[in-house]
Amino acid sequence: MIFDSMESFSNYLCLHPHFNNVYDFIKGHNMPDIAEGRHEVNGHGAFALVKEYVTKDISETFIECHRKFIDIQILLNGMERIGICNKAECKEYSYDPDKDLQKLEGELNFIKMDLKSFAIFFPSDGHMPELKYGDLKEKVKKIVFKVPILS
Repeated sequence: MIFDSMESFSNYLCLHPHFNNVYDFIKGHNMPDIAEGRHEVNGHGAFALVKEYVTKDISETFIECHRKFIDIQILLNGMERIGICNKAECKEYSYDPDKDLQKLEGELNFIKMDLKSFAIFFPSDGHMPELKYGDLKEKVKKIVFKVPILS
């Protein structure tokens, strides 16, 4: 997992060839105004999902991980907490290949996501997004870039 400031995003472009496409997408769009839904990032399988939602209590969601895609998560409006953990330290449930989703159960640490930060989750990273930060739930807009794992 990587958690850093948006100002430092370019430091991670060397980790995956498609991270450059994500960076170009970010620089080429007015991110807060981007429409909800799916957006193609390049011709190599990377795409972005833009979603608006109200943050949740921890009891309303679950820990997840993915096998086919790396997640790059960036908030466009609002603030949330994300629970994080190492998949190797969790109880694993069945994997759904159609959704590229595996639920996990384990102990979490937390990061605070705001408009100045981003997080990258690799297949070994359990994460529980969409959690309320503080006492009140709030409306959030987020973009999640799905970058295919290279084999």
